[in-house]
Amino acid sequence: MLGGVRCRIITPASISRPRPVLHRFSRSKNSEIASVCGSTALLLHSSFKQVPAALGRVVCVRSMSTDATGAARVLSGNDASSDVKEELKKRVEALGQKLPGFRPGLAIVQVGGREDSNVYIRMKLKNAEAIGINATHVKLPRSATEVEVLLKLNELNQDPNIHGIIVQMPPDSEHYINPHTITDAVNPEKDVDGLHTMNEGHVATGDLETGFLPCTPNGVMELIKRTGVKIAGSDAVVLGRSKIVGTPMSELLKWHHATVTVCHSKTKDLEQKAAAADILVVAIGRAEMVKESWIKPGAVVIDCGINSIDDPTKKSGKRLVGDVDYKGAAKRASWITPVPGGVGPMTVIMLMRNTVLAAEKMLERLLQPKWNLRPLPLNIQTPVPSDISIARAQVPKEISQLAEEIGLMRAEVNPYGSKKAKISLGAIKRLSACKTGKYVVVAGITPTPLGEGKSTTTYGLAQALATHKKVNAIVCVRQPSQGPTFGLKGGAAGGGYSQVIPMEEFNLHLTGDIHAVTAANNLLAAQLDARVFHEASQTDAALYIRLVPAVKGKRQFSKIQLKRLVKLGIDKTDPDSLTPEEAGRFARLDIDPDTITWVRVVDTNDRFLRGITVGQADTERNIGPEDLLQHFGCQRSDGRAGPTADMNDMKVAFPGELQFYLAEAE
Repeated sequence: MLGGVRCRIITPASISRPRPVLHRFSRSKNSEIASVCGSTALLLHSSFKQVPAALGRVVCVRSMSTDATGAARVLSGNDASSDVKEELKKRVEALGQKLPGFRPGLAIVQVGGREDSNVYIRMKLKNAEAIGINATHVKLPRSATEVEVLLKLNELNQDPNIHGIIVQMPPDSEHYINPHTITDAVNPEKDVDGLHTMNEGHVATGDLETGFLPCTPNGVMELIKRTGVKIAGSDAVVLGRSKIVGTPMSELLKWHHATVTVCHSKTKDLEQKAAAADILVVAIGRAEMVKESWIKPGAVVIDCGINSIDDPTKKSGKRLVGDVDYKGAAKRASWITPVPGGVGPMTVIMLMRNTVLAAEKMLERLLQPKWNLRPLPLNIQTPVPSDISIARAQVPKEISQLAEEIGLMRAEVNPYGSKKAKISLGAIKRLSACKTGKYVVVAGITPTPLGEGKSTTTYGLAQALATHKKVNAIVCVRQPSQGPTFGLKGGAAGGGYSQVIPMEEFNLHLTGDIHAVTAANNLLAAQLDARVFHEASQTDAALYIRLVPAVKGKRQFSKIQLKRLVKLGIDKTDPDSLTPEEAGRFARLDIDPDTITWVRVVDTNDRFLRGITVGQADTERNIGPEDLLQHFGCQRSDGRAGPTADMNDMKVAFPGELQFYLAEAE
């Protein structure tokens, strides 16, 4: 007998037929445990130079040694986590081979500075470094409020280099911080602690592949599997129903087909229920509460507790124990986890596994960005109805659903209502490693008699590529026509079954581009206006001093000014070293108004549109409205430069298509 297990000595002469080898254990004096089959252990005699091939494949599961105090074998989390760590190192190396320089990123957010939290964080940082994970410790002061923590989490959610986020609990803050609010603020795709409501829901419904499993229960499952004990059909009892351990632990056991009983502080006959367990998981938070009499002979006992109790024999006067009376339980259990060195290391290594998994998912989306696009069905009718009828008959897809289908992260999408959204520019940085696509410009098309022009062709092309060819395709509308503003045409919504929906909303709101283009035009026009004015009203020296002012008694060129000096052929970096002639060349653009072809954009803020005259004050240095009108290519209806008097003048003052629009608007 060895630790309560019947043993059989295997010698070379005794091998008559192949036997399966399930586990390899620690070496004894003259033999090595080669397998455990039921209650019989096969021992290899020391005469073997190596494990005979006839015995089958050897699967290493270390530190399942017999405890000196009884029959139970120690289920070491330290050794099990070491095996997982080696596996994770290889997975991280594989990620770097797929995309050079790519490393999983983990952010550990801590509020305050509790010493026990510091110990746990140091352990996580050490493991992350050993595996190859780029871990960042984000430490917030005790004065941090819940709002500040949420802002920091939002920043991390949008960081493409961070694949996993955990918040060290409990937060050590001077202010109340709701733990549930904090855990739910982490992007579920980065919630490597598995505490977000969405990830909890996946576990509760048996969807164990979509999200992330909570670290401690996942680590416990890993330990149980390593015992070789059959989980399916076994009676499992979980003592404790906490959100972090007890509840998800019972769910995982249930979905592995165990019959699970959850016990808590209100449970009657607690000892009897525990004593019926083939697998007993204890996470009740009371030091050495579970005694020998609570253990069913041969049960697997997993102790998730960690408590500090007085011990005068220790230098510190304290020692750590679990929720189980270890010495007593070890006399009855077949397997038992020690404290420390049991579940704790597995919790940390499962956090690392989740982080690597999150990075693998992200890299897969980067390298193979295939959209899961589900096109809206079309009800084709003959004859084809009007554009507006087609548009109103189609129900648009929710923008959040569309964003998910094309691979955008939740943090990158800022919904504007249910059908529109602003997309964070951080998406560009996140997708920078992707293969560059092709940009197709549809321009210069003369519309058909039915109205198909640039817009309809563009939308139809995207529909064909995405829906029928299964190619990632998206339409970028630079600027729709301003026709809808004056009620003259349908706008850039397309036509027939190739159009933007809802049409009215698109036409009425136009796009952000039209406002941006208008503002950009006006800003450039204003800059030209201001530059011409200032250069006409100041000396070279005054301009130079304004461009290179003294800050705290020191003058220096900016980077862009140094580039201008190089362009001018001036090889100097000290502002005080320029000659008057060089300073003048540097400071002046010498814009010739007769060469300017930039036409001012007309909007409601335009001073000419409002009939306001400019240039009347003496300080205008004789740069009046005639100069400005010539500057922008406008003239009065009588052929003279100057401000217009009424709408009739306005129609002539501004050339091109706008004359027609203004006439119709009247």
